Amino acid sequence: MTIQISNQPDVTTRAARHSPKSRGFQHDALALGLQLYAKISTQGAEHLIDSMAFTPHRLPLPIRYEDLLDQADSHTQLHHGTNILPIYSWGDGPTILGVHGWSGSGIQFGAYVEPLVQAGYRVVLYDAPAHGRAQGERTDVYEMTEVLTKVGHHFGPVSGIIAHSIGCLATGRALADGLEAERVVMLAPPATLSEVVDQFGAQMGLTDSALASHRRRMEMRFGDDVWSRLALEDLAADLEQPGLVVIDEDDQSVPASQSHRVHQNWEGAELLKTNGLGHNDLLWNPNVVEAVTSHLTRQ
Repeated sequence: MTIQISNQPDVTTRAARHSPKSRGFQHDALALGLQLYAKISTQGAEHLIDSMAFTPHRLPLPIRYEDLLDQADSHTQLHHGTNILPIYSWGDGPTILGVHGWSGSGIQFGAYVEPLVQAGYRVVLYDAPAHGRAQGERTDVYEMTEVLTKVGHHFGPVSGIIAHSIGCLATGRALADGLEAERVVMLAPPATLSEVVDQFGAQMGLTDSALASHRRRMEMRFGDDVWSRLALEDLAADLEQPGLVVIDEDDQSVPASQSHRVHQNWEGAELLKTNGLGHNDLLWNPNVVEAVTSHLTRQ
């Protein structure tokens, strides 16, 4: 089943969101700096690229829905390695986990707290290492997968998962490795980690040789199978949970074509198509929240 929602922003908002000047100035300056640095020290530039690739940016304060953190029914902590990660929950019932994306935060799913709690569910949100209020400076998708698995086992059984962006990669890997969940929603899922890395290279203005070097260093760190193990479009073919994939055709961060490939390989998954929301407005748009809540609470 495919549902379509159109939510066209006003001209000013759309122009600001998609303006090359507003989106690309910092990247252009950074790319130029990397190119100049590479001429001085190729190895130094490679280390800097690796550092940037694994260092998320924390959301600027105040974060949308942050006031809900003070209203949480429970606030606990997860010790993961040397880092302490915050976990918040609201309600009392079957557990719904929110899995944020890169440079995101658990409270980005704040719009789901009230409707899911009213429907009789417990909403559990957490910050992965180096995100939100969690400790740490660097992380990667494998570590995000490990944290999701720990949270899921601690607060399980898991009735449902809502994942966003790269959080979908972590969710797909965790489910493939044995994490159980009855229903799964993926908002703007990328098709593969490989394409995420390619997009990172394009944003940073990396040369082909610099990007190839970064890929080799990732394979040395995570293993040659890192690309296949984090290819969500392939993992989706083995997902047995009733799924919902939400895709905005104007997404500038994860191309809609990638998310469509995930949906196409996920047998029986429903599709919600939107327009004009972009990558992040999917998280709190009322129509999307209603559709996702309906999917997760369906008996």
